[in-house]
Amino acid sequence: MALTREQIVDAALAILTSYGLADLSMRRLAKELDVQPGALYWHVKNKQELLTVLAERILAPVSVAAGADLRTGVRQAAQDIRAALLAVPGAADVVSLAQVLRPDLLVPLRELEALLAAGPLTAQQARWGARMLIHYILGAVAEEQTHAELAHAGLLPANGQDDGEAFLFGVDTLLAGLLPEPA
Repeated sequence: MALTREQIVDAALAILTSYGLADLSMRRLAKELDVQPGALYWHVKNKQELLTVLAERILAPVSVAAGADLRTGVRQAAQDIRAALLAVPGAADVVSLAQVLRPDLLVPLRELEALLAAGPLTAQQARWGARMLIHYILGAVAEEQTHAELAHAGLLPANGQDDGEAFLFGVDTLLAGLLPEPA
């Protein structure tokens, strides 16, 4: 059976989910697929492209839509992006890299900007605001995932009872600055 790009992405996601980003290498991926490493490069140019495709896959379940009001829609989008990232260990790091390499490919992050642009912000302010929210989401999730890994290794006590509440507090605080209530 011929190797496909889909098989490569599926296997890479399985390694990422089971073992984390540190264990995802092209050599390991080739071994999992029982092929020579060179066979992977017919389907993905390099590891950076693979990680970008993984980021797209991780964020694929997220659909950003306007809520009852702009603030509600942005808040829900932030929660949905966080949930998609938390579902895969190391996802915040993968998406951060992809955001730098190919920000145009990450649809939910682009849609977040479009959502903000539909409000009172200028296009430039919406771009900056979306960037700020994305940095916050990725940073908060990266911290949660790192803490979870260290707790799993017995290096830190288990935590996270209020991570969701703390995350929403941060989102709400950012939104208060971006979308102040009319006076």
